[in-house]
Amino acid sequence: MKYLDFTTIYKTILVVCLGVFLTNCEGEDGIAGIDGIDGIDGVDGIDGVGFDELRQFGGITITLDGTRIDNASAFTDTTVFEFTAIDSQALENGNSVIVDTDTSSISFNLLRFINIPDDRNQESTVEINLIAINPGTENETFDFNMKFIEHNIIFEDLGVLQLDENFSNDDVEVLNFGITDFNFNDDTNTLTFSFSFEVEGINNDSQNDLSVSGEVDVIVLENIGIDN
Repeated sequence: MKYLDFTTIYKTILVVCLGVFLTNCEGEDGIAGIDGIDGIDGVDGIDGVGFDELRQFGGITITLDGTRIDNASAFTDTTVFEFTAIDSQALENGNSVIVDTDTSSISFNLLRFINIPDDRNQESTVEINLIAINPGTENETFDFNMKFIEHNIIFEDLGVLQLDENFSNDDVEVLNFGITDFNFNDDTNTLTFSFSFEVEGINNDSQNDLSVSGEVDVIVLENIGIDN
């Protein structure tokens, strides 16, 4: 006669009941929550200071077409010089007009920085001195001088060419010089004109032929303490 092993039976029943209990206790997925409402956009902040006072008198745009000094490739570089000087004396000397009725001429002195001027570190400038003789007449002529100081042309391969140049329309190395669309409004002191010329390689820092063109659109100041 075989005896039943009640311990084994009890364990089997316990395992079965535990499995049924866990199966019945399995949770159901909850209901998806409601999406939140987007918040209201914030108010735009106040525009930052953009040194507008240093750009209020307009600028000079210069375009240079030439070939690199290492003859690696041709280049075209266009730069806007739009910042005036930061001290009163330099502003007077670098953004002025003098009308001379005795000689029927108008003299302009223009100095513009490529960036915010600094008397120690920022020296990249273009300076133009222009005398218009008999402007607006058939006998209109010009005396023109332009100077670059530490103007850097940076290329894609991180090469750099620095120009320190001084060009004048009466220099023999300046070819095909011309000024067009000259206009000076003495009511607003607005001066606009375009210019262009060429320089042979032997006479410029690129050591290759260089074409220079520019557009001037500035407002100049007249020193009312000078007798014209």
